[in-house]
Amino acid sequence: MYILSRFRNEANARTEQGLPVLLDKVYAERGWDFRGYKKMTLLRRVSKRLHASGCSSISEYLRLLENDPAEYSRLFSSITIKVSEFFREPEIFAAIAEILRGEFCGTPVRAWSCASACGEEAYSVAMLFSECLGMDALGKAKVFATDIDPEALEQARRATYRAESMLNVSPDMKELYFIPKDGSHKVKYAVRNLVKFGTLDIVQSTPLSGMQLVLCRNLFIYFGKPLQEKVFQKLDYALKPGGLLALGKAEVLPQSYLSGYTQVAKGLNLFRKKG
Repeated sequence: MYILSRFRNEANARTEQGLPVLLDKVYAERGWDFRGYKKMTLLRRVSKRLHASGCSSISEYLRLLENDPAEYSRLFSSITIKVSEFFREPEIFAAIAEILRGEFCGTPVRAWSCASACGEEAYSVAMLFSECLGMDALGKAKVFATDIDPEALEQARRATYRAESMLNVSPDMKELYFIPKDGSHKVKYAVRNLVKFGTLDIVQSTPLSGMQLVLCRNLFIYFGKPLQEKVFQKLDYALKPGGLLALGKAEVLPQSYLSGYTQVAKGLNLFRKKG
């Protein structure tokens, strides 16, 4: 047992030492910049990929990438794991709905779902718009949904989801906004038409702007603090004064931005930009 534990520790140490070389190569060859992600998160996911590919070291894995370029996509998928569902953390969406009805009813709201994965969050926002904004404003409202992963965005555009994604969707909303299809549920066109999907790497790309609502949830948990600051600056730029920002349950505002936001309600990671 001691020998096995020591072997694993040594293997993990070698992986950690080789990680910067791997990340530099991924950036140079594919333009994906994971160098600011939390080291332990990357180590876990890269180690799983090494094991799955039968490689015992980073150097061996680098040779695999040279010989099998398709492995880049498999590594990308391992690092950018997608976990989402409709109305995830329902209390956040309930608070947003209340504000939409009270303050933004009649206003053509622009929202940004950053790191939108397979589209559940973006379509959830679009359903809230349909419920809360009124017909005139709804015609000009838009949800912009971006992600680094083109395959996830293609799945989002197909807008067809299994039952496990629908656990927080009420029977009434399911009837209003979905069509049953081969054991799954497809989002109706009226909701899909409110959402515009596009590829965007928030780490490297210029952000959107002029948003009254920005959702960037469960992304910062993968970033080191310097990268959190860099990305939050882009979110802050995107959000208009008085607009709402939703973060993940385990995420916090960077220290340098605390004075610029107020928490909408105690216990909710929903904030309003001052000004």
